[in-house]
Amino acid sequence: MWLDFIRGLSALAVFIGHLRIICFHDGKETAGLDIYSKIIFFLTGFGHLAVVIFFALSGFLIIKSIHEAVLKNKWNALHYAQDRLFRLWVVLIPALVLGLVLDRIGIAYWGDSLFYSNRWKYFLNQDIENKLTAVIFFGNVFFVQKILVPTLGSNGALWSLANEFWYYVVFPLFYFTAINWYKLIYRVVFFIAAILLLVFVGKQIALSFPIWLMGGLSYIITKTVDEKHLKRKELLFLFSLLFVVFLVLCRLKFHEEIFNSYSVSFVFAIAIPFLCKAQMKSNILKSVSSFFSDISYTLYLAHLPFIYLVTSILGFQDRTWSYKYFMLYLGLVVLTLLYSALLWFLFEKNTKKIKWRIIGRGRGHFIS
Repeated sequence: MWLDFIRGLSALAVFIGHLRIICFHDGKETAGLDIYSKIIFFLTGFGHLAVVIFFALSGFLIIKSIHEAVLKNKWNALHYAQDRLFRLWVVLIPALVLGLVLDRIGIAYWGDSLFYSNRWKYFLNQDIENKLTAVIFFGNVFFVQKILVPTLGSNGALWSLANEFWYYVVFPLFYFTAINWYKLIYRVVFFIAAILLLVFVGKQIALSFPIWLMGGLSYIITKTVDEKHLKRKELLFLFSLLFVVFLVLCRLKFHEEIFNSYSVSFVFAIAIPFLCKAQMKSNILKSVSSFFSDISYTLYLAHLPFIYLVTSILGFQDRTWSYKYFMLYLGLVVLTLLYSALLWFLFEKNTKKIKWRIIGRGRGHFIS
C-alpha cells in the first residue's frame, strides 16, 4: 500500500506543480511572500522529481515481472508486448483525442489567452495549432514524441511516456542478452538491437535509463535480503528518512553533483523493498492511497490540456499570488481530479475488459 501511496502522490505532485506554474508568477519573482506561501510554492515544486520516482517504481515492477516469468518458465514476448501496449494505449489514445479536442476549443474560443496566444513565458515560440497534426498525433500514439515529433498540442507531459515505452523495449533485450534463455545468435542480435535503439531514442532518453534501472536494485534487495530484515521498522525509518532528505536537498538544488535525479532514484530504490513489507494501518489512508494510485496514470496523461483550457476560460494564468486566488487554485485541483477520475472510470478501469474483447481471455493480470 505504501507504494500505492507514493505512486499516487507522485502523480499529484506533477499535476499540482503544473497548475501552480500556470496560475501564479514564479515564487522567485513574487516579492513579499509570507512563510506559508513559500511553503506552498516549495511543496508544489517536486514535479520533475516525482517523474524520477515514477521511473524507478516502474523499473521495479517491470523487471520483477520479467524475471519472475522467466523463473517460472512462463516468459512470452508476445504476451509481454500485449500487456504493455494495452496498459499504455487504453489511456493514452483517449487522452490524445480529448487533448486535441480541448486544444482546438481553446484556440477557437480563447485564442487570446496567455497560453494559446503563445505569450506564456514557459511556452514561448510554440504554435500549439501546428502541433495538432495527424502526423504528430500518431507519432505520440507510437511513442516517438521528443524523438521524431513533438508532444501533441499542449500536452507536454507526454514526453515521459516515450521514455517508459522504450525502456520497456530495451530492458528485455539487454536482459535476454545476459541470460541463457535464447540461442547465442539471438542474444547477439538482441544486444545490437538494444544499442541501436538507445542511439535512436537519443541522448536525453538514454541518459535517464539508469534511473529506471534502479528498480532492478530494489528487486535484487527484495530477493536477497532476509524478509525479517525487510520488516524491521528501524531500517524502514532509516531508508525512508534518507530518501526524504535526498528529495528535499535535490529540490533545493543543494550540491547538485551529489543530490540529483540519479542519487534520489538510488536511495528510493533501496527504500522500495522495505516499503513493500511495511503495513499501512489507517483504513482512511489506504482508501486515499488506492484512489490516487488508481487514477495516477490517467491524471498524468489528461491534466495539462484540461487545466490549460479551464484557466484560459477563467483568465487565471500567471497571476500574482494571493490566498484568494489560492482558494480558486484548490478548486481547480478538485475539478481536475474529478475529471481524471471520470476518465479513469471510462477507460483505465476497463483495461482488462478491452484487452479481452480484442485478443481474447485466458491470461494473467497486468503489471501496472
